[in-house]
Amino acid sequence: MAGVVYLLFVYFLVTVPVFLGLALVAQLTRAAWARRAAEVVLITGVAALIPVVLDRAFDKPVLWLVVALLAAVLGFGLVMHVKSYRRSS
Repeated sequence: MAGVVYLLFVYFLVTVPVFLGLALVAQLTRAAWARRAAEVVLITGVAALIPVVLDRAFDKPVLWLVVALLAAVLGFGLVMHVKSYRRSS
């Protein structure tokens, strides 16, 4: 289990610069594909971080608030991502 949590944390760390790069491309070119790709990278990064924090939350109960906050951000991000597809069609 520790190996999986480590890989998810590394994936989360990789998503940060990828998201920033895609967001920059989306801002400079106004490309919808880059904006949506940045959204997907951000959503998967948050989804990868939840099990990492959840694993640590069993040791430190204060982190349960962070898990709930990440779950709320994930849900909000998914809703906004789906709405962006409805808006453009």
